[in-house]
Amino acid sequence: MLTQQNIIALRMERQFLSCKANEQEYCKLYRDTQPGQNVYWNGFGDPPSITFRANFNDIEYNRERQRTRELVKGRFQGGNLGWIESDDMELFACLCRKPLDKPTFVHQTFLDLIEREGPMNIKLMKEMTGMLVKEITPVLHRLQEAFLIYEDQYDGEWDRGWYKFQEMFPNANFQKYTKIEALNWIGSCFFCVEIFSIQY
Repeated sequence: MLTQQNIIALRMERQFLSCKANEQEYCKLYRDTQPGQNVYWNGFGDPPSITFRANFNDIEYNRERQRTRELVKGRFQGGNLGWIESDDMELFACLCRKPLDKPTFVHQTFLDLIEREGPMNIKLMKEMTGMLVKEITPVLHRLQEAFLIYEDQYDGEWDRGWYKFQEMFPNANFQKYTKIEALNWIGSCFFCVEIFSIQY
């Protein structure tokens, strides 16, 4: 007999709240709940972890996936930082990208700088432009939201390179899916439907 209690128990089991996931189950769970948000007070540069749902050390496991760029960082869901599997970048870019139709002079300056000089960190950008870090950071974040540049955070170091997005994801096609098509594709899992129905 199907009861409310049975439904809740099944949901808890499928979300690994009443039991813990092995590595194979964990990978599916992680993918279904992406983009993962950084944990408050988490170690700098660490991808999110869902340790209480895993029967192994998922912090080290995800740190290795971050190092090999299997997990990558971007700005999704209203510009919030999140982590996804790199194979899904095109899909999430189609859903979350905020096009920069009218770049300002400053936006164009940084795009041209990265185009001309190649990947660089914020310290070098500061030296080359004379701007302050607090002025540079919002510009980079806006370019990141437009998926024009990519912050390569593959470890926990502060000194991260910023690349042209297409250099890191040359096959990403922003026209492959409409936002609705991307949402429907992602919506095959319960978690994403719940998260993105609020945002979009």
